Formats: sequence, C-alpha cells, structure tokens
Amino acid sequence: MNIYHQLRRIIEKHTRMDEQPFQLDDSIALSPREVRTIEFLSQRGQINVTSVATHFNFTKSAASQLINRLVQRGLVCKENSEHSDKEYQLSLSPEGENAHRLIETMNRDRLDMYLGKMEGFSRQQIAATSAVLEQLEHMVDERLNRFK
Repeated sequence: MNIYHQLRRIIEKHTRMDEQPFQLDDSIALSPREVRTIEFLSQRGQINVTSVATHFNFTKSAASQLINRLVQRGLVCKENSEHSDKEYQLSLSPEGENAHRLIETMNRDRLDMYLGKMEGFSRQQIAATSAVLEQLEHMVDERLNRFK
C-alpha cells in the first residue's frame, strides 16, 4: 500500500476518534470541542468569548453557545467584565478544574500507551519517522495557510 493511502487511512481514523466524546468519569462526558476549550481556559486563566472564538476559529455565536453549555454544566464560571458591559470573563470552576485534571490524566495515559507500543523500535527508526512526520506537518501547515 502506498504511503498516501496509509496516511489518509490514519488521518480518517484519527478524525473519527477525535469526534468521540471523552468519558471522564461516570458523570462527565465531554465533546472534543468542550475538552479543547477546558484545556484552553486552563492554560490562559481568565479569558472572554471572543478569545475562544479567535483561538478555535469559531464564530462568536458558536463560541458563546459552547461556553454556555459548559457554564450550564458547572464547568465554567462566567462573570461580567470590569471593562465592558457586553463582555464576560470566563474561568474554570472548581468542577472545571477537576475535569481538566481528569483530561490531563487521560492524555498522559494515552501517551504512555503510545510510547509503550514503540518500545520495539530503534532510536534511529523513531528519529526517521519523526523527521517524516515533521515534514508532513510543514506541508499541512502550508496548505492550511492558503485558506487564511
């Protein structure tokens, strides 16, 4: 099988996997967008809806709907901004911080699993694969930049 078809198959599978909800525990299931938003809020601290929309290339309306779902689920706090009556400051609630810890644990476990699967490969094989993947990433970045 040629490399194009292999990569295409992997990308399609990863896309399907990335669309699956994250079941953090018995009571919390999050969409991939919700997970990425929680990670973003954890990294940035207090931000506003416009920052979320810009970072993820969402419309402001879509970002607002996403944030409202997270607020309703008790994962995000939404407070009036000191600088504007039209903006809100967003931050993770204590439940959101807990969800973030669970996400981080899941991510670490997944990485450990992937690294464990690579133990049979030599350092040279891993380095060569890494170089190929880096070049592919640059090609994808170039293509994405055409759409900006």
